[in-house]
Formats: sequence, structure tokens, C-alpha cells
Amino acid sequence: MELGLAVAAAAASGGAMSQPRSGSSVTFRIGLLGDVQTLNFWASNDVNGALLQEAVMPRYGYMDENGNFKSRFIHKVEIKDGARTFVLHLTAGVKWHDGVAFSADDVIFTGEYLVKHKLFQNTRFSNVASVRKIDDLTVEYKLKAPQVGFANVMLFWVAPMPKHRWEKIEDPKTVSDDAQGVTGLGPFKLTEWKKGQHYIFSRNPDWPDALGTPTIDRLVYRVYKDENSIVLALRTGEIDATSRQFLPSMAAQFRNNRAYNIFESQSPGYSYIGFNGKKSEFAADLAVRKAIAHCIDRPKIVKLALEGNGIPMPGPVSPIYKDFVRSKIEYPAFDIEAAKKVLRDAGYADSDGDGIVEKGGKKLSIKMMYEGSRNDYDKSVRIIKEDTRRAGIELVLEPLDRQVYIDRQSKTKEYEMLFVQWGAIIAVYDSFYNLFGKDSFLNYSGFFDPELEKWAKEAKESASIADSIKPMDEAQKVVVSQIPTLAIWVPNLIFVTSAKFEGYLQYPSSSNGTISMSSLLNIKPRK
Repeated sequence: MELGLAVAAAAASGGAMSQPRSGSSVTFRIGLLGDVQTLNFWASNDVNGALLQEAVMPRYGYMDENGNFKSRFIHKVEIKDGARTFVLHLTAGVKWHDGVAFSADDVIFTGEYLVKHKLFQNTRFSNVASVRKIDDLTVEYKLKAPQVGFANVMLFWVAPMPKHRWEKIEDPKTVSDDAQGVTGLGPFKLTEWKKGQHYIFSRNPDWPDALGTPTIDRLVYRVYKDENSIVLALRTGEIDATSRQFLPSMAAQFRNNRAYNIFESQSPGYSYIGFNGKKSEFAADLAVRKAIAHCIDRPKIVKLALEGNGIPMPGPVSPIYKDFVRSKIEYPAFDIEAAKKVLRDAGYADSDGDGIVEKGGKKLSIKMMYEGSRNDYDKSVRIIKEDTRRAGIELVLEPLDRQVYIDRQSKTKEYEMLFVQWGAIIAVYDSFYNLFGKDSFLNYSGFFDPELEKWAKEAKESASIADSIKPMDEAQKVVVSQIPTLAIWVPNLIFVTSAKFEGYLQYPSSSNGTISMSSLLNIKPRK
């Protein structure tokens, strides 16, 4: 996958507004695995929230099938002064759903508000020295240091905020937006919702035709509690698509059936184990983390948990980013005897012969939470539990309801270990700081190492991708020596959709699958 620097306009600025059409209404139905955590998209890293966001409150841009970053809301980006100055030219004629014009004021407010309140994607603006409004449709960012990926990651990850709605809100983390819905910017408006059941969107009549005219009039997102229910809903025609990636055994029942489309690609995301040393003295012990690292048999996990549909991830950067894995900076290799030695050297011993080591009179037992509705997660953690026990470590598995899991992960931080998957890590030289930076929303456990902070920041603030390779190598060395997180596998993605519709666009992300905003603008009933 080539992650280029191209920033292209999807359409010319301005354009007529969408006009009502005659004929029958078109409804497209999407299955969600679990409910949406919140409709406040800026205070959550929720894959289901991100899916709804594509329709009602999309991010500035997206990455196309060739790895290029594009935008509908920003039609031109000028990069000056060796990647120290970025001038953003906004698309004219775009309105918020309440009729207020989208402008430079919203763009400036969004970055400043995210940083001030340490909200999701706040570190995307950590290198900003100053920002100014040139006119209503032009914004200039000046950076403290060169940052080649500044515009790319902003386009891909950041959703603009309506200044007129949020500027008086002093504590955004308490806002759920459930009471009045979302003042969005997208091609669809949220018109009806019932938590745990459904979310319904109608076509936005003020969406400019120049940005792409949807043929869909109504979107219905239905909530399902487990994968089997989603598969059944797709088979019976209750839904037309789902953002949930399928394992090969799930997809097999749809193959060679002309009533369905199957899309396959490699994910830019990966699964990982996270440690929270603030909640467990054992998770805080580097010796324990190293011993667990020695207990990860990635090829076995890929074979059994992913049914072979993925690749092992031996280091902190996905193998798809070839320039950043050439140095082969990898976690400790799978070796149970080595794990036992690490624990012995750290003073752990099995004094009562039950197979679990102790230290200071306490058994080495750690709780690991994960989303219980996902079969790939469940199989992965059970394999890991088996192998860590062979080394004398007891992992207590906590399969949780999706909403409980997300709340404990990102809000209360009530966990000792977790197993989860990043949907997409793009522009890895920039995103590394978003994962491990001291004030990053995504650094859930609050792990801090000054060397990691230094090198991740230097990689982010590079004038070119080539310049970021050395600091990325140094940052990776810290990660594999300190093990704040432990990467496991990169999945190959399989998505299944109804062939009643055509025009699906699958971009490289397991977060949205075939249900990106671009798809929603392109999908139409098959003739």
C-alpha cells in the first residue's frame, strides 16, 4: 500500500443543491455489531460511531483505493516552506444541517477545541504554532516544525465541529448528543433513533450536487448483539450490508451466490494487547510484559483465530509499511522457556506447585478484557491464555458487552489488560505519536516514556517520509523494549453485501468496509 501525499479535490467548489426526485424511495439497511457508544463523535473512538459518522458528520477527507488522500470539504491544499505552512481552501456552498454555512471559523475552532479539551484526534494539531483565517473559505496553518503528514492525517481522521453549536460547551465529554441528535455536515440527516435498536437517516436536501448526489433516500442502521445474528440478517434480506469484517467460515455461505457481493483486501489496522500498569502491579512490571511477549505464538493465532486469513505482526509497525519494518525491530520471540526465565530472574516462583508463579505472596494473575461478541477476539485470547499459563501466568478472561468494553477502555480506564483491534493506522510515521504521545486520546493507559515521546514526536515532525524512518526506528526500539502494547495480527478483510445494490467502494479500512461516505454517495439499486 502506497500512502502518497496527493491531496485532491473530489469536486469543484460550489454547485447546486440536491433536488427532490420523483419515484419510489430507496432505503439501504446496514447491520451494526453492538450499539453506538455515543453520538458525540469527538469524545469517542468507536467503530460503530465512525460508521454513522460517514453519513451524518464525515471527516474532512478519506483515502481512496490507491492510498491517496482526498477531500470533499477542502478542494485544495497548498504545502509551503518545506512542510511548515499549509493553506486549506474550503469548498463553497456546504452548510450544516441547521442551515449555517460551513466556514474557516469551524475549521479553526475544531483544532483548537480538540487540543484544549484533549478530545479524540487532539494530537493531530500538537505541532501547530499558529492558525489564521485568510477569508471565510481559506485557513492557514503554520507549524512549529516540518510535518509532511499534517494535511493527510487531518483529512483522514478529523471531523469538523460546528462552532456555533459547540463553542459554549465547557465540558464536551459530558455531551452525548442523544437528546437532540447531531448537527452534521454530511449527505444524510439523523431523523430517528432508539438506543440498542436502530438509527435512521434521511437524505439531506441541502447537500451540494457537485459533491456527489446519493440515490439512497433513507439509511437504516440496525443493532445486532452477535455475529450470528448479523449473518442471519444478511441471509434473510433484513439488511443489505454490514461494516463487520467476516471470517472465512462466515463468508463461505455467501460465496458463489449471485445474490451477494464479496469484497476482500488487507487491513491497514491490527490487533494488539494493551497493558494498564495503573490498575495492575503485574501489568506495570516490565518482566511480566516481556514474559507475556514470549508467550505469543502469532502463526498459531492467525491460523486458528483468523482461520488463516491474516498475517502475524511481529513488531509495533504493520508489515504493510515496508519502509518502516526493514530494520526488523520486533518483540521478543515466542519461547515459553525464555518466558519462564524472565520471571525467575525477576523473583517469581511457583511455591505451592499449582502452576502459577507468585511474588510477594501474590499470584501472577491479570484480567484481560475484550469484546465478547467477536469470534476472532475470543479465539485469540483463549490461545494466549493457554500459552501464558504454560509459563506460569494466569490470565483471567473478561468477555464484555461492547458498550461496557468501550466505556472501560476509553472513559473509566477500568482494565488491567485488553485485547482489541485498530481499524486503520495510516501515515504510520505520524500516527505513532497519536498512539503513544503523553496527551493522546488513544494512549488509553497513559503510558509515558520520555524517549518514546521524543522519537515519536520527531517522526511526526519530519519534512519528508524518508526523514521519518530513523526516528521511527528509534521509537520502535523503545516500544519493543518497554512493551506498553503488544501487536498480534493484521487481518485480511472480507466484507459481504447484498447484490440488490451496486456501486460499492471499498477503501482500505476495517472501520467502514464498504460503507464509507463515498460508497453511500455511489451505491444505487441494481438495474
